[in-house]
Amino acid sequence: MIRELLYHRPKGRCTSIATALQTLDRVVRRHAVVFVISDFIDSGYERALQRASRRHDVIAVSISDPREGELPDVGFLTLHDAESGQQLVVDSSDESVREAFADRWKLTVAERTRTFRRLAVDEVHIDAASGDYVEPLARFFEGRMSRN
Repeated sequence: MIRELLYHRPKGRCTSIATALQTLDRVVRRHAVVFVISDFIDSGYERALQRASRRHDVIAVSISDPREGELPDVGFLTLHDAESGQQLVVDSSDESVREAFADRWKLTVAERTRTFRRLAVDEVHIDAASGDYVEPLARFFEGRMSRN
């Protein structure tokens, strides 16, 4: 399984958390501990996550870089979405544009966390910029052990 994860080559440009969770639901019939490792920059996966969390112990491992919520002050930028191919030109020198970008990112993260809580899915945050995934995972498992 680990080899498959390491050498997996995606067939398309888009990823779908819902599709992965639906596959899990079809393939894994018995209760399992499931780690969903993603940046969770996706939509429409809530129903599949809810269904999976009813049968399995689902843990969302959110990978993010704090810089994702910051727009640098460098003038006009063409932002490109690698998955959808869409492009948008913004003036990053405009403070209101940078603030709106940061506010939207914070809202997205807060909505994701609320969704996980509502569905009783535990979440672990991994800061991709720090490169340290051991400490957040250790804290998560220590917290889990103290609850049980």
